[in-house]
Amino acid sequence: MTISESDVDGVILVLNRRVHPGREAAYEQWRQRIAEAERAAPGFLSREDIPPLPDGQDWHTSIIRFESAALLDQWIATPTCRALLEAVEPLCGDVAKSRITPGFDGWFPPTDGAVASGPPPWKMTLGVVLALYPSIFLISWIFTSRVDWAFPVKLLVSNLLAVACVSWISMPLVRKLLGTWLGPRNAVSLRRDIAGTVAIVIGLLAMLWIFLQVPMD
Repeated sequence: MTISESDVDGVILVLNRRVHPGREAAYEQWRQRIAEAERAAPGFLSREDIPPLPDGQDWHTSIIRFESAALLDQWIATPTCRALLEAVEPLCGDVAKSRITPGFDGWFPPTDGAVASGPPPWKMTLGVVLALYPSIFLISWIFTSRVDWAFPVKLLVSNLLAVACVSWISMPLVRKLLGTWLGPRNAVSLRRDIAGTVAIVIGLLAMLWIFLQVPMD
């Protein structure tokens, strides 16, 4: 199965089910019913079903992709989905589920009360670079010039500090600085999009010029 660019811009729900012996045919009929219903759900992107493997993996895996967590939750809350989930319960034993949110969504929480209201991926990428570049440079500069540790140790510690710095210091500052420019699709004018992008590029170039003046010895 080929995953398109839109598949990775959203949320992924992974479900593992162990089907009771002798109920495989009924489960397959149910799977076809829910797959057909999902295709009509707003925000649905794709579904992939992986059957049990002969090497001992005895569960059925379903990988379901939606445009956003809000749209996925909206589908799960519908009477159609609830009825289908109730119908499969007698067919299965253990059920395990997990959600995967690709990209940088954890650093850019959506607006309260809105559906799919986070910024588009290209804005999140620029925001992460703006927060990450000075953090990585300063931490690397300190460890390169002032700490006499083995390179693998310095690399590990600097990465731990960089992630912590971005998560709790520089990323909150960037979100506050960029403000409404980080709005969802179609909520920011083209003029503001261009102005914000140009400002970020200028800021990155300015930091590059400043960091070039810093002695690395």
